[in-house]
Amino acid sequence: MATFKRFALASALVASLFVRLGNGAEVWAIAAYINHGERAPLVNAPDTILTPEGAQQMLRQGKAFRARYLANVSDQDLSHIGLSKIHGMDADLIDNLALDITSRTDDYVTGGAMAFFQGLYPPSTKAYEASSSDSDIANDFTESTSNLTDYPLDGYQYANILTLGMLDPTSTNIQGNLRCSAWETETNNNLRDDPVIEDFYNASLPFYQLLFSTPPLQGTIDLNDANAWNAYELYDYVSYMYVHNKTINDGLTNGSDILDIMNSFATTMERAKNAYMNITSDSQEDENKGILYSIAGRTLSYKIAKQFINYLGGISYDKISIMFGGYEPILAFIAMAGLLNNETATEGPFSRLPEPGAAMVFELYGENPQDPSAMPSFDDLEVRFRYRANADADQDFILYSLFGSDSGSGSVTYSEFVDVMQNIGVSSYEWCDVCGSISGPWCSSTFTNEPGTSSKKTLDPVVAGVIGAVIMAVIIAVIAALLFFLAGLRLKRMNVQKDPGNSSVAAGGFKGPEKKDEDRDVQVTNNGARHERVGSWELKDGSTLPAIQTVGATAEVSPREQVRRSLDDDEISIMGATPVKAHESV
Repeated sequence: MATFKRFALASALVASLFVRLGNGAEVWAIAAYINHGERAPLVNAPDTILTPEGAQQMLRQGKAFRARYLANVSDQDLSHIGLSKIHGMDADLIDNLALDITSRTDDYVTGGAMAFFQGLYPPSTKAYEASSSDSDIANDFTESTSNLTDYPLDGYQYANILTLGMLDPTSTNIQGNLRCSAWETETNNNLRDDPVIEDFYNASLPFYQLLFSTPPLQGTIDLNDANAWNAYELYDYVSYMYVHNKTINDGLTNGSDILDIMNSFATTMERAKNAYMNITSDSQEDENKGILYSIAGRTLSYKIAKQFINYLGGISYDKISIMFGGYEPILAFIAMAGLLNNETATEGPFSRLPEPGAAMVFELYGENPQDPSAMPSFDDLEVRFRYRANADADQDFILYSLFGSDSGSGSVTYSEFVDVMQNIGVSSYEWCDVCGSISGPWCSSTFTNEPGTSSKKTLDPVVAGVIGAVIMAVIIAVIAALLFFLAGLRLKRMNVQKDPGNSSVAAGGFKGPEKKDEDRDVQVTNNGARHERVGSWELKDGSTLPAIQTVGATAEVSPREQVRRSLDDDEISIMGATPVKAHESV
């Protein structure tokens, strides 16, 4: 069944299953996506960095999240935010084992993420002294004056932020449109042939030409670039200069009105790029375009559903999952989730570009009727969606109903939420099929699809064998060349006198004439690794080596660390695997 048909059916099911929970319902986990703070513009700026105001915006957003999900705050400006504390989360001491924080690698995104966590978990002096489980970590009994040591900067708390580079398959979760070659081709070329977009371009062109051919913006932008195709970049530049440049601030008459028009034009163009709104039939072409245009929202949907699934399945302990990136996933998800209609498209926060620090939050909440302190069953869990349009102190976490439902409760059962999100979601391997095999280095590899995905992208066994043979030949040639040039290695054929009655001599190799039938030249470990035996070295499989002994302490590995060592997000990494240990004996 086509994706959009499944979405329509799921939406109908969701609408029939909206219910309210009792007053004792608690939030058990959240997943949030947050737009970056204010940064220098993409054009006419020496470096696109996070501005001081951008850092302050992210700090304020972090404080707002703290007021909503961790503890009552003393800041009176945030007193209007209702506390809905996450069950089991420490409000004062950061616990990275309960956090999953991912960010794009851009400086202004990662910098904003760090500022956010200064607000969510502010510096706390003597925080470990107050902790019952970690109180010893701050003790220092070698000091004569005080036996307590705080972290620098009055107890600064360090969040573990994972930056996802373009070579990482999981980077598609928070930036599905970037490096998507099919999306770039479609939006940069084919979209321009759309009659509606062409009319919009022609209608807006006089505005841009006049704006950038008269003071105070005259000469700042080439007039060939002053058009609707660059609507976002132009708005980004003028809005920044209006705030930070006195000449433009003083000289731009009716500056606020001009910025509103530019924002509206930019929203129209970026919405057209991130949500295919011209679906006129159930054709495969329309369905494919619908998936392609909204790819940034679809990869984000997959990630959010996966976070909740992993948390409830015991695969992870991430009570708070926060992703930091750009505005495109927000625009795409708003359109896909049924939040964009004739009313919201013209007024309210969804009628404009996502502002700096704008946040989408998904709350997993519920109540166990038999034991309020215990995790509810799936049937007793629900998900609600909140949007905080900016980082201003007076901004609320506004509740919206997902998937086109008119229910006033604003919540959807957990099972239906996951069903819809998985239907519209796209994994990093399905992303390859949508965007093209050249879009990511993992797309043309021999890796199979992620667990739970429906992608059939595999490599033909014959082709895989040829590729494997070529790769192995190249590796051997490179190693031989390195040994030849660096170590002076020479290969010389030895004439061995074979004894027909002595098979071990005929075999040669490890141990030579003393070799027994059970002595293999190549040892294959339980993990499939191959180790050659040479001389007096014995490289075993590592399973029988004695454990490393410690003095006065017992090494313990938390369940969370065991999980993260054995289960990657995409299961294609060997990070965290135990290396083969060499046992040397005389």
